[in-house]
Amino acid sequence: MNFLEQIVAEWYAYKGYFVRTNIRFGRREKGGWKGEMDVIAFHPIAKNLIHIETSTDSNTWSERKSRFQRKFRDANDHYRELFKFEFKEIQRIAIVGMGKPKTPPDFGDEIKITLISDFFREITSKISKIPPTQSIPEQYPLLRAIQFATYWEDKNIPIKK
Repeated sequence: MNFLEQIVAEWYAYKGYFVRTNIRFGRREKGGWKGEMDVIAFHPIAKNLIHIETSTDSNTWSERKSRFQRKFRDANDHYRELFKFEFKEIQRIAIVGMGKPKTPPDFGDEIKITLISDFFREITSKISKIPPTQSIPEQYPLLRAIQFATYWEDKNIPIKK
């Protein structure tokens, strides 16, 4: 699991979702798998299933669109087979892209695109307000590191060197 998948998994678990990562699906007759889902998050109260795919690639938006459409389309045939519990809807999110594109990308197929920078902004805007005396649990090491790195910055407290 890469760092982006890890932080996504931690963030959704921290927000109360049940999370699984790197779920292979579609076993092939001659070996191997049709695909793998990066992160699945399920909220037990809302009964929403969220499938998140991540990428830090430097491909064109057109190449990304093709790849993400294929990944979500391939996974679509396996949600009910893999997750044998009741869920109302499936939300598909692609967290991708290092820089802001000139025109907003659209992957179609009801795929929500979140830029990596926007995803981290969402996390830091919430976590930076939590004082270190109320530490994020240690089972979320990346979120905890972000909390400690951003709390003092957010309060404009100089860090002694």
